[in-house]
Amino acid sequence: MISYLYNIFLFIVTIYASQFPLPVNKCSEEDSLRNCLDQYQFKGPVYFRDNFSAYNIDIEFEFSWLYIYFPIAFVHPLDEFDVQIAIQCAAELNIPTVARSGGHSDEGYSLGGQDCSLVISLVNFNNITIDTISQTAVIGTGISLKPLYYKVQEYGFGFPGGTCPSVGVGGLMMGGGMGFLSHRYGMSADNILDAQIVLANGTVVYNANKYPELLWAIRGAGNAGYGIVTALTLRIHPIPKILTRFKIEYDFDQIPLIFSVLDQLGPNFHHNLTTYVLINSDNGPIPIVDCIFLGSADELRHHVDFQEFIKLSKPKNVTYIENNLYHLTVTDLESTTGKPNVLNYVLEFESRQHLNV
Repeated sequence: MISYLYNIFLFIVTIYASQFPLPVNKCSEEDSLRNCLDQYQFKGPVYFRDNFSAYNIDIEFEFSWLYIYFPIAFVHPLDEFDVQIAIQCAAELNIPTVARSGGHSDEGYSLGGQDCSLVISLVNFNNITIDTISQTAVIGTGISLKPLYYKVQEYGFGFPGGTCPSVGVGGLMMGGGMGFLSHRYGMSADNILDAQIVLANGTVVYNANKYPELLWAIRGAGNAGYGIVTALTLRIHPIPKILTRFKIEYDFDQIPLIFSVLDQLGPNFHHNLTTYVLINSDNGPIPIVDCIFLGSADELRHHVDFQEFIKLSKPKNVTYIENNLYHLTVTDLESTTGKPNVLNYVLEFESRQHLNV
C-alpha cells in the first residue's frame, strides 16, 4: 500500500514539475552577470533563461524534482580559472552561488535552494587518473560514482563510495559518504588525501594538503561555502576479484527483531562485511538486510557471528551472488531497478562501531 501511494505521489509531483513554466522575468542582475563573464573571458558554456532548450536540459539534470528553483544561469567552467571567474562575478554582484556535481539534492540545493542563484556545473571536470604504485586516484568532482567504480575496478581496486552509482562524487565525498566498503575502509571523506579548490575569494589552492585545517574541513564539510573543489586525490584499496552480495529478506513486522539481533551481533561482524538494512518498496514494504563481503560466500559462511545472525533473525529468504565489485554495486542495481527507488534507501544501518582508517 505504501509503495502504491508513493508512486502516485511521485507521479503527481513529476507531472507538476515537468509542467511548471519557466519564469518570464529576468533576475535583477542578469545583464550585469553577462557583462562580467564576458569581461573576464569565461570560456565555458553559459545558459541563461532565454536559452530555453539548454537551460531546461540543466534543470532536468536534477535527480529529484520535488523542489524546483530557477537559477539566474547555469555556467559550465572548463577549468579552475573559469570557476575563479564565476565566483568573482557572483561575489561582485552579490549573487548566491552553488556548485553542482551530481544534482542529487532532494531539497533542491543543487539548484541554489532559491530562485536566481548562480549554478556552477562541474560536469566538465570529469578526468580520472589511477596510480597503482601509490594506490591513489585523482578525479574531477563532476563525475558520478559509476565511472569511478568502473575505472578503479579495471585496476583491481575499490573505493568506499555510496550505494547509488549516479550520485555525484563532490557532494557525497565531501559530506561524508557511506557505502558497501565502509566497514573495511571507512567513509569516502576518510579517504580524501588532497584537493584542488577555488576559495570564495577567488584564490586557487592546488594542494589543500599543504593547509591542514583546509583539508580537514574538506573531509566532511566541503559544502560549507568557503570554496568549490574541482579535483580530489583519493586513497584506493586493492580488493579481491570476487566479492559476495547477500540479500536477506524478512516480513515487515520483523523489523524490531532485525535491529535487536544486529545490536547484539553486528559489532562483532568481520571488518570485510558491510551491512545495511533497507525497506524495499517495490513489492512491499519488505525489509532487506543487504550485505557485501570482501571474499567468497564460502569464506563468509565460516564466520560464526554472521551465521548466528541469520539463525536468530529468522529471515524468510536468503540469496547471494558472487561477482566483481562493479557488477555487484552498479550493473546488478541498474539491471533490476533502473533508477534507484528513493524509498529503498530511507532506512540504513551499518553494522560497525569503529572504522579502520
